[in-house]
Amino acid sequence: MIYTLQILIVFLYPIGMYTEKLPNIVLFVTDDQDYVLNGMAPMTKTKKLIKNEGIDFTNAFATTPICCPSRSTLLSGLYQHNHNVFNNSIEGGCSAIKWQKYLEKETFAVRLKENGYNTFYAGKYLNQYGNKNAGGASHVPPGWDTWIGLIGNSKYFNYTLSVNGKKKYFSSNYLTRVIQSYARGFVKKQENSSYPFLMVIAPPAPHHPFTPEAKYAGFFEGVKVPRNIQFNFKNNNNKHWLLQMKPSPLPMHTIKLLDEMYARRWETLLSVDDLVESVVKQLDIIKELNNTYILYTSDNAFHLGQFSLTWDKRQLYEFDIRVPLLVRGPGLPKNLSVSDPVILPDIAPTLLHIGGIKDVNLDGKSFLPIRKKINRFFMIEYHGEGTLDRHSDCNIEDENVYGFEEIYNLKEDQFQIHNLRNKINRVCRKKMQLILKELQSCKMENCHEVQNYDFSGCF
Repeated sequence: MIYTLQILIVFLYPIGMYTEKLPNIVLFVTDDQDYVLNGMAPMTKTKKLIKNEGIDFTNAFATTPICCPSRSTLLSGLYQHNHNVFNNSIEGGCSAIKWQKYLEKETFAVRLKENGYNTFYAGKYLNQYGNKNAGGASHVPPGWDTWIGLIGNSKYFNYTLSVNGKKKYFSSNYLTRVIQSYARGFVKKQENSSYPFLMVIAPPAPHHPFTPEAKYAGFFEGVKVPRNIQFNFKNNNNKHWLLQMKPSPLPMHTIKLLDEMYARRWETLLSVDDLVESVVKQLDIIKELNNTYILYTSDNAFHLGQFSLTWDKRQLYEFDIRVPLLVRGPGLPKNLSVSDPVILPDIAPTLLHIGGIKDVNLDGKSFLPIRKKINRFFMIEYHGEGTLDRHSDCNIEDENVYGFEEIYNLKEDQFQIHNLRNKINRVCRKKMQLILKELQSCKMENCHEVQNYDFSGCF
């Protein structure tokens, strides 16, 4: 399914970019970390070291709210309809031979390496990475000098890494800590290097199975999913059919399970918080912190009980698409909150921009430096896995849904309760449909130019 528009606003504050010497880049990418449900609350060190020392983009969005397609977007700078990774399966394009043959050779890592960067990747890559039908563990994606790739989907124990193309099995070593060790080791080796470096650090947290490190187990016992109006909301008659399925409201034993998941997710993030602190400290030790851009984001968000859905992502609503995005670096202001929208396709062109590569033509666009205020339209799209997952208490979360329109005014209805589809006049709806049509087939610069629509008087 392909979802309709999200909200528009753009960039306000002029800032500097980088010095003549190319800066280093460190990108942290978590897995399923929400923003709307206070998913950044456990990240006290990260907020102190990145947010307080840089910019908090409060309207950052995943354009496809599911892991592999979103990660493919982040790496390529392209919308899903242009990179053609449609779901988490090899058949759906995830780490498939077609991806490897074409777009994997054009990621930001390849171009930055060509521009003189020493590159490092550690953690989850794409869900099917390491599959024997996708080249196995010996396949090291181009552009990476040091490769520590998790084989398969997120785990915390009993996993295998591809260490520069060779399998290495870990049973009792907590994955986030292993990633931390590799990352610190790489940074240490960069001391006095004449080359800039790029690091992508992708821990598994807070993805299922929500397993915290032993020292953090139970740390957030009793913390519960926020009880805002969306939680266990049952009057979904103005939303697509999936949200009208029973049980609604959810039974108490399911709500108890959701609260337990919420607490465990927070606990897994405490180890990520340590990871961020460790890398930042090591950058400081080798005297590269002030010449390094550090970005922190997630591949998509997550829900736990909103609109009586149990747990998953994949939906068009704010709780599944809004992700954290923190950025610090040379010339950037400190402790600045920016509400202008940024989308994950913007990450790749931003990194290329930082790395001194100017001939960038991608679906996303660099969000540095912050530009003058203009309208911005963008699309949330997802084609589904083609199956309907079933949990014990309800049917969720993934099925092709066609032909249902939902329109929300987030200024007055931040929880997306009131579908305005039947209240918006025909002219305004026609404009929205035209925007969606343009975005569905847009490529590169054309995706930036879908702007000339006036919605005054529509809401």
